[in-house]
Amino acid sequence: MFEDKTFKRCACKGPLVGEDGKPVLDDNGQQKIGYLERACTRLKERVHGSWYYQIELERGGDGKRKRAREGGFATQAEAAATATEVWRASKAGVNVLSDETVAEFLARWLKKKKTELKRTTAHEYKRDIELYLVPHLGTLKMRDLRARHAQGLFDWIVSDNERRLEHRVKVDELKARAEARSGAWRAAPTGTKAEKAERARLRELWTTTRADYLAGRKDLQRTTGPATMVSIKATLSSALSDAVKEELIAKNYAALLTLPKVTKPRALAWTAPRVARWQRTGDKPSPVMVWTLQQTAQFLDFIVDDRHFPAWHLVLFHGLRRGELAALAWHEVDLAEEVIHISEQLVSISYEVHEDDPKADSVRDIKLNRDSAMLLQAWRKKQTAERRKWAEAGAPAKFGNRVFTKEDGVAYHPQFFTDRWDRLVELSGLPPIRLHDGRHEAASLALAAGVAPKAVQAMLGHSSMRMTTDTYQTVLPEMHAATASASLDLITAYRKAEEEAKATLGHAPAETTADAYQTALPEQVEKQAVKKALRARRQRRRVA
Repeated sequence: MFEDKTFKRCACKGPLVGEDGKPVLDDNGQQKIGYLERACTRLKERVHGSWYYQIELERGGDGKRKRAREGGFATQAEAAATATEVWRASKAGVNVLSDETVAEFLARWLKKKKTELKRTTAHEYKRDIELYLVPHLGTLKMRDLRARHAQGLFDWIVSDNERRLEHRVKVDELKARAEARSGAWRAAPTGTKAEKAERARLRELWTTTRADYLAGRKDLQRTTGPATMVSIKATLSSALSDAVKEELIAKNYAALLTLPKVTKPRALAWTAPRVARWQRTGDKPSPVMVWTLQQTAQFLDFIVDDRHFPAWHLVLFHGLRRGELAALAWHEVDLAEEVIHISEQLVSISYEVHEDDPKADSVRDIKLNRDSAMLLQAWRKKQTAERRKWAEAGAPAKFGNRVFTKEDGVAYHPQFFTDRWDRLVELSGLPPIRLHDGRHEAASLALAAGVAPKAVQAMLGHSSMRMTTDTYQTVLPEMHAATASASLDLITAYRKAEEEAKATLGHAPAETTADAYQTALPEQVEKQAVKKALRARRQRRRVA
């Protein structure tokens, strides 16, 4: 269809001739020398010159003609195919005359989006653009961008991850070899001259291997995980969505990408077998772990004298994030009503702290339990006394309105809470959980205590019930036991009711079935069984 829109030209120079066949002369009457283009006699040669296309596009709003032209194709078929593709893109509304590259568009797009995004989201967009999108797609023109280009980026990430893993294995092997040769060198005897020479040889081997290990360790790189790839895709999708609106591309190609499957880590409880395995190997069964009720109680007893015990109490029982802890202000704490208002957070970007609003669903009111309320009351008195001492000592006033501060009133960096938590967990001797896992712990404890999932969702500030139940609910061993016992108690109660029904009806055991009793007493037998099971379950909860 578009073969008639193609032509061949070259970069040869020579005397110029007009369309009438006469020489083109300059002001001095001399024949001009310039690019021969289509007039070159060598264009009939297969390898001489290159193919171009030129097509007429729809006129713009000003009524002026618009043409799309491009060259450098090896064959006429390639030029015609590209012309067809450009024509279709133009008919789909794409501005095929724009020369803006992907890098230029992303820079312009990010500058505009920064005014709309939260700091953390803008930081993630910038990271994805600088580290992945621009290096691999930046030189492409937006009008030429297709799904295959974006898919190529993620295919490269997968293959590069394999290379990085292979390099890590080699470095680990070098480390083990260096340690082995170090042991052999240090254990070698030094008595005779021959033994000293052998010891020197072993030391030289260790020195060489250690140098190879140190050189390899410098080139170690972390793999790009599935979650990061999802983030890159989300950034690209957001950018291309705006590019479609600007008619730079025909569709959002990010929607056509295939990424490795992301499996969210399941929160697991530190049961006795898992603790024993961790003590032997140091491995965690899952990145997300929570303590059992006994372990949680042990940790609370261990940290009860820590200066920041009220903060840890809020984490373990009310699921506060570290940024929310750092930002919590006294004017958002209502001790009379025993409620705290979460309306702000501190975020750390490259260790620089910024005040920011929480996500829309994370702005919430949290009802405190009685212990948390009493701890905050005592903490306020202690903080006031500390500040009074500093003021009496003539120290400069640094007192803000934050709830958790240093003795001199200076607010904490959010990273402080993470570092302090990790240190306390290490000192306690308990299996490790992260500070953020305290939110998992809070959700699991609340759900195990029978709190409605909707109430737990509101406490944690989640946008959906599914995130609360699937991501943050861990089935504690105590919940497993209660579930198993409840089922057993239900059958036991049913059998007891069945026996009572037998005595009442006078049926022989061989002739009596559950269906017969339910037919004879459809309400009596079932209700009695259910009521007894529920009473037994409530009794176990009171004991627990």
